[in-house]
Amino acid sequence: MSNMKPYLRFLAPLTLLGCAHVALAQVYEYPPYTAGRPVQWFIDTGASVTTGRTSDDFDTGWTLGTGLLVRPDPTQPFALRFDLNYARSEATGSFIAANEAATGIPIDQGSLETVTGFVGPQLETALSPWLRVYATGGAGFGYQRVELTQNGFFCDAFFCGPGFGHYLVNSNDTTHFAWTAGGGMSFALPGGQSWFIEARYERIQSQGPTELVPIRVGFRF
Repeated sequence: MSNMKPYLRFLAPLTLLGCAHVALAQVYEYPPYTAGRPVQWFIDTGASVTTGRTSDDFDTGWTLGTGLLVRPDPTQPFALRFDLNYARSEATGSFIAANEAATGIPIDQGSLETVTGFVGPQLETALSPWLRVYATGGAGFGYQRVELTQNGFFCDAFFCGPGFGHYLVNSNDTTHFAWTAGGGMSFALPGGQSWFIEARYERIQSQGPTELVPIRVGFRF
């Protein structure tokens, strides 16, 4: 019996260490994956990067949007996404110069405004309890308005008085089919909300397709 005591003294700390490891594993065990709440409203904003032929005529602008994520089963990574976005970009000098030559009228400023609405799937996968990556896409509509003005944009008859309003040289409003695809990262917050960053390609199928790459930061409630 006395010969076994040294072994017992050696095994006792190992046994305690093993029990402590099990306890720690239980304390820090990752929670099961859940995609989030059944319905989440989100808002986002960021840069609207023009690309393709669109970048020849309009500079990178800004965007603001909102939407809903609807999850039929919150324990699964699938969601149905609804988006509504507004974006604005200013015309390039070459686009203004080309239209001045075509109309024979001095032009001070031009702009592209778009309103897009999309419906499509979103698939998420968890990299950790707090970080998820996702892919999304969808189809819908794209309204766009191109406007050319004289005497500036910020001075109109309301702010500057009669006779000082800007003169609308030309404008064009169209609505077409549009589609989008992209992805992002979502960071969970303790209350069930999350914030995200994403980049998507958006294409409005106008006569000369309007191509934008919005890079947005947003918050899901």
